[in-house]
Amino acid sequence: MARTAAHDTLALEPERAGDVPGASSGRGMAHAIAAAPVTVVYIAGYGRSGTTLLDISLGAAEDVASCGELATLARHVWHEGEFCACGETVRDCAQWRDIVADWMPGDSDSGLAELARLQRPREAMISPARWSDRHVPGRSSERFARVTGDLYRRIAARTGKSIVIDSSKLPGRGLALADMPGIALYVVHMTRDARGVVWSLRKPHKIDKEAGVQRELRPKPLLYAAARWALVNRAAEALAQKVGPDRSMRVRYEDFVADPQGTVRAILTMVRGRPSRDPVLDAQGRVFPGHQMAGSRHRMAPSIRFRADESWKRDMPARERRIVTAATRPMLAAYGYI
Repeated sequence: MARTAAHDTLALEPERAGDVPGASSGRGMAHAIAAAPVTVVYIAGYGRSGTTLLDISLGAAEDVASCGELATLARHVWHEGEFCACGETVRDCAQWRDIVADWMPGDSDSGLAELARLQRPREAMISPARWSDRHVPGRSSERFARVTGDLYRRIAARTGKSIVIDSSKLPGRGLALADMPGIALYVVHMTRDARGVVWSLRKPHKIDKEAGVQRELRPKPLLYAAARWALVNRAAEALAQKVGPDRSMRVRYEDFVADPQGTVRAILTMVRGRPSRDPVLDAQGRVFPGHQMAGSRHRMAPSIRFRADESWKRDMPARERRIVTAATRPMLAAYGYI
């Protein structure tokens, strides 16, 4: 499938103790966790905030594997036949097919279904399962950590990259990753003006899987979208605080689009611990998607040029703008939007 035009039953208990069906496991895996931490940059935030574009831009660096929203692989991408940015379904993409075959040899469908059941309660923003994993860990928590960490390591090994980008956005997933052994976690909290986010979420999109729209997107109610924006960003703040200031930074969508190269270099400097001079854009000011899953439909374009979407300033009705501003004012002020 060619890319679209460019844009300006399943066993709950595994057969062997501690294993997800089909997943690689054993003493060697435990040794790998202890001996070879994998560096993961986790992009957290609310939707329509530029997280996919930042993921793709970071992937321009030679040592970075840009992956998209890895939380979705087990949740729906694999079994629903969703598309990779390369234009093939993730099942048929040579990179992802090989990674999954290596990661979950045998019955990968059952293994991914089991992983999805482990993920959901642990990736919620309010999660008793995460609390239990920290204080009274058991087989499920160990299984989840082992298999999730192994995915990142398989990606690094298959791509030959030392830094893996996961733009799953969910702060809950980030909080779970922060407690896992064998993962050197860095967090980028991506924000965007609430009014721009809410305005974008008011627009419907019909299903077009080949164009990157995996399900029908109906307009979100105004106050619901504003409340979710605030809640998710507060949770992302908590995630950043958990990993600490040396391993986290906040990036505003508006600043990123204005200076993508400066933003990417700042993130990579934080991760590598030395100044970054990586080129991000080509001579025409473009970035090029590779093998990202889920996320923005724009990943299906062969190339992307940077252009700030500020249509809300022109098109958003004044009444709606006033309501969203009032509902999110403290955080808008904290993020420098008012």
